[in-house]
Amino acid sequence: MFNYAVMAHTPANSPEIVNGRITEVPLEQLTGDYNQKNFMIKFRVNETRGNNAFTSFDGHRLTSDYKRALTRRRNSRIDCNFVLNLQDDVQIRIKPIILVDKRIKKSQEKLLRAITHQLIEKDLSKMSLSETLKKIYSGDLSKEVSTALKTTYPTKRVEISKINVMNPASLMEVPPEDEELQRILEEAEKGTTEKKDEVVKDTKTKEERTADDEIDYSSMKVVELKELLKERELPVSGTKAELIERLQT
Repeated sequence: MFNYAVMAHTPANSPEIVNGRITEVPLEQLTGDYNQKNFMIKFRVNETRGNNAFTSFDGHRLTSDYKRALTRRRNSRIDCNFVLNLQDDVQIRIKPIILVDKRIKKSQEKLLRAITHQLIEKDLSKMSLSETLKKIYSGDLSKEVSTALKTTYPTKRVEISKINVMNPASLMEVPPEDEELQRILEEAEKGTTEKKDEVVKDTKTKEERTADDEIDYSSMKVVELKELLKERELPVSGTKAELIERLQT
């Protein structure tokens, strides 16, 4: 689902000790979709090749700021927690949260948890991990469960707060061949260089503006102002005030 991409760098004395480490990146960084910025995706290193480490999906969490923004006074937040077996023999622990506009009774919370568990298990147990993640991150699963719960109680929304993969050993993916890996690394390096160039260009522009701002054009003669305008290929007609304004723009 995520394709191959350079996500992070990690220090190590030798490649072997990197195995098992976990890195976390916003989903937005991988997909380019701003609407997915609240998902923090975890990847676990399961293989190293030279200085390159390869990961598999380990889970996700919603950012704390986003979860706090969802909760309002006089609302009820119902936390769920259950384990699912997916079609490709991957076992995940999934933690949905249900948000209701009013304070509700414990018996109502229990009922909503049970219905949520039943709905999600019925839906996701027929899917592979990749299909499951696509349904979660597209927002389709949350919408479907929320709509179904409204027939039982006025539910505001449902969010998949957290996922943990219970058996990561079954998720070993085939790393890219050396040629493909080299292409990925070159593209990542190129992207980094372009960003640096943009920063340098922007810095130079700011420095040029600052240098212009520091020049006291008012103390210069009209002839000198016109010489500066000619150097910048700007019009030289007008009053002294107009010439100064043109230089400062």
